[in-house]
Amino acid sequence: MTKSRQDKKEQELLKKLHKDWQQLDEIGSPPIPTAQQMQEQLTLAKSAKRKAFHKELSMFVITALILLTAFTTAMFQAPILYFVIQVSALVVAPFIFYILQKSKAKQEGRILS
Repeated sequence: MTKSRQDKKEQELLKKLHKDWQQLDEIGSPPIPTAQQMQEQLTLAKSAKRKAFHKELSMFVITALILLTAFTTAMFQAPILYFVIQVSALVVAPFIFYILQKSKAKQEGRILS
Protein backbone atom coordinates (compact mmCIF):
# COMPACT_ATOMS: atom_id res chain seq x y z
CA MET A 1 0.00 0.00 0.00
CA THR A 2 2.75 2.41 0.68
CA LYS A 3 3.96 1.95 -2.84
CA SER A 4 0.55 2.84 -4.26
CA ARG A 5 0.38 5.92 -2.03
CA GLN A 6 3.82 6.92 -3.16
CA ASP A 7 2.80 6.36 -6.79
CA LYS A 8 -0.29 8.52 -6.29
CA LYS A 9 1.79 11.26 -4.69
CA GLU A 10 4.27 11.10 -7.56
CA GLN A 11 1.45 11.26 -10.12
CA GLU A 12 -0.12 14.22 -8.32
CA LEU A 13 3.26 15.91 -8.17
CA LEU A 14 3.85 15.24 -11.87
CA LYS A 15 0.40 16.63 -12.75
CA LYS A 16 1.05 19.72 -10.66
CA LEU A 17 4.47 20.21 -12.24
CA HIS A 18 2.99 19.74 -15.71
CA LYS A 19 0.29 22.32 -14.95
CA ASP A 20 2.91 24.76 -13.62
CA TRP A 21 5.06 24.28 -16.73
CA GLN A 22 2.08 25.02 -18.93
CA GLN A 23 1.41 28.21 -16.98
CA LEU A 24 5.06 29.23 -17.37
CA ASP A 25 4.89 28.55 -21.10
CA GLU A 26 1.79 30.72 -21.40
CA ILE A 27 3.40 33.53 -19.42
CA GLY A 28 6.74 33.25 -21.24
CA SER A 29 5.47 33.27 -24.81
CA PRO A 30 5.32 36.80 -26.19
CA PRO A 31 2.29 37.86 -28.16
CA ILE A 32 2.80 37.70 -31.91
CA PRO A 33 2.24 41.13 -33.47
CA THR A 34 -0.15 41.51 -36.36
CA ALA A 35 0.93 42.66 -39.81
CA GLN A 36 -0.46 46.14 -39.12
CA GLN A 37 1.48 46.42 -35.85
CA MET A 38 4.66 45.29 -37.61
CA GLN A 39 4.08 47.87 -40.34
CA GLU A 40 3.59 50.62 -37.72
CA GLN A 41 6.77 49.59 -35.89
CA LEU A 42 8.68 49.56 -39.17
CA THR A 43 7.37 53.01 -40.07
CA LEU A 44 8.34 54.37 -36.64
CA ALA A 45 11.81 52.84 -36.90
CA LYS A 46 12.32 54.31 -40.38
CA SER A 47 11.14 57.71 -39.15
CA ALA A 48 13.52 57.62 -36.19
CA LYS A 49 16.39 56.55 -38.43
CA ARG A 50 15.61 59.35 -40.88
CA LYS A 51 15.49 61.94 -38.07
CA ALA A 52 18.83 60.71 -36.71
CA PHE A 53 20.37 60.89 -40.19
CA HIS A 54 19.13 64.45 -40.75
CA LYS A 55 20.41 65.52 -37.33
CA GLU A 56 23.81 63.96 -37.97
CA LEU A 57 24.00 65.44 -41.47
CA SER A 58 23.12 68.92 -40.24
CA MET A 59 25.73 68.69 -37.47
CA PHE A 60 28.32 67.60 -40.04
CA VAL A 61 27.49 70.45 -42.41
CA ILE A 62 27.54 73.04 -39.62
CA THR A 63 30.86 71.73 -38.32
CA ALA A 64 32.33 71.66 -41.82
CA LEU A 65 31.21 75.25 -42.48
CA ILE A 66 32.66 76.46 -39.20
CA LEU A 67 35.99 74.76 -39.91
CA LEU A 68 36.05 76.02 -43.49
CA THR A 69 35.32 79.56 -42.31
CA ALA A 70 37.99 79.37 -39.62
CA PHE A 71 40.63 78.06 -41.99
CA THR A 72 39.71 80.55 -44.71
CA THR A 73 39.94 83.39 -42.22
CA ALA A 74 43.23 82.04 -40.91
CA MET A 75 44.59 81.75 -44.45
CA PHE A 76 43.81 85.36 -45.31
CA GLN A 77 44.67 86.84 -41.91
CA ALA A 78 47.80 84.81 -41.17
CA PRO A 79 48.92 82.69 -44.15
CA ILE A 80 51.97 81.37 -42.31
CA LEU A 81 49.75 79.98 -39.52
CA TYR A 82 47.57 78.29 -42.14
CA PHE A 83 50.56 76.56 -43.72
CA VAL A 84 51.88 75.50 -40.30
CA ILE A 85 48.51 73.91 -39.51
CA GLN A 86 48.44 72.12 -42.89
CA VAL A 87 51.99 70.76 -42.56
CA SER A 88 51.44 69.64 -38.97
CA ALA A 89 48.22 67.88 -40.02
CA LEU A 90 50.10 66.03 -42.76
CA VAL A 91 52.76 64.93 -40.28
CA VAL A 92 50.47 64.04 -37.36
CA ALA A 93 47.62 62.38 -39.29
CA PRO A 94 49.50 59.14 -40.19
CA PHE A 95 50.49 58.64 -36.54
CA ILE A 96 46.92 59.08 -35.36
CA PHE A 97 45.70 56.69 -38.06
CA TYR A 98 48.27 54.08 -37.01
CA ILE A 99 47.32 54.37 -33.33
CA LEU A 100 43.59 54.07 -34.13
CA GLN A 101 44.15 51.02 -36.35
CA LYS A 102 46.28 49.39 -33.65
CA SER A 103 43.63 49.91 -30.96
CA LYS A 104 40.92 48.67 -33.34
CA ALA A 105 42.88 45.49 -33.98
CA LYS A 106 43.19 44.90 -30.23
CA GLN A 107 39.45 45.36 -29.73
CA GLU A 108 38.62 42.93 -32.53
CA GLY A 109 40.85 40.30 -30.93
CA ARG A 110 39.08 40.48 -27.57
CA ILE A 111 36.24 38.19 -26.62
CA LEU A 112 33.25 40.19 -25.52
CA SER A 113 31.78 39.12 -22.21
